Amino acid sequence: MDDSRNLWSHEVTEADRHDVGGGVFASGSAEEIADAVIDAAQNEDSDESLERRAMSKLTFYENRAGRNLSDERRQVLDEAKDIVRNRLG
Repeated sequence: MDDSRNLWSHEVTEADRHDVGGGVFASGSAEEIADAVIDAAQNEDSDESLERRAMSKLTFYENRAGRNLSDERRQVLDEAKDIVRNRLG
């Protein structure tokens, strides 16, 4: 039996609110990632600011990747965060 379905992280990872489109985090440029998280955040019904919703998607991915995130991809995510802050902050 696969117990991963019983973990809180499985439910959170599968939640639509963190969906920004397949593969954008793994291979996208900082600009593409920023565009994707902003677009996804705009489609959410929430009391949080657009900037906060977009940043939470970036942080969520970064935290889930953990040690498996290469220095290069971490740098791209940091650049994407800067882009989001500059556009929405």
